[in-house]
Amino acid sequence: MNIPNHVAFIMDGNGRWAKQRGLARLHGHKRGLDVAERVIDHSLAVGIKYLSLYVFSTENWKRPQSEINNLFALADRYLSRFDDFCKDRVRVVVSGEKDGLPQNLANKISYTEERTKDFNAICVNLCINYGGQTEIVDAVNKLVKQGKDITVDNIRNNLYQRLPDPDLIIRTGGQKRLSNFLLFQSAYSELVFSDTLWPDFTNEEYDAIIEEYGKRTRNFGGINGIK
Repeated sequence: MNIPNHVAFIMDGNGRWAKQRGLARLHGHKRGLDVAERVIDHSLAVGIKYLSLYVFSTENWKRPQSEINNLFALADRYLSRFDDFCKDRVRVVVSGEKDGLPQNLANKISYTEERTKDFNAICVNLCINYGGQTEIVDAVNKLVKQGKDITVDNIRNNLYQRLPDPDLIIRTGGQKRLSNFLLFQSAYSELVFSDTLWPDFTNEEYDAIIEEYGKRTRNFGGINGIK
């Protein structure tokens, strides 16, 4: 099977999942974290080397403060799995702006990134307070300050992380858009849109998507068989 090197997830549907069951949105987010942890473990097991998860977008600040606080608390809970990261040799990086995050969460992000930087079983990229447009603007501003030319390669080298572009982007929840996620990096990503709400996403569906990805032809703007 042709396994993608880098898979990125837009984990949509937590709130609707909870609403369908007459539960508070927090229950959907808690279930969503459980699924995210399982997807990370499964990605490691099948040999995926990079995994990006859209945890909190720059647009999510429009949500009620109580929900924002709960989302940050869940991110903090995941980052508290430091012993598991060490055992499984999981490198954790965070893409996004730390300004505006709770100080304890920002500190835990810095601590986790530093302590896991040499692990190489899988790299988990958590996109927190992340926006693709802002990432590109930040990269261009860095180049302006450095007096460097605005080129594709120079922008790429000044993004939040120097990771391979995602081979495959999966969005759950039925919507068919990128929602400001990895806009620069997704130029040639394969896209899959699933109607499954994130809390119901299973390893079996994940495997089926990976199998479908393996059947696709990726020409990157060229013609298959012609160099």
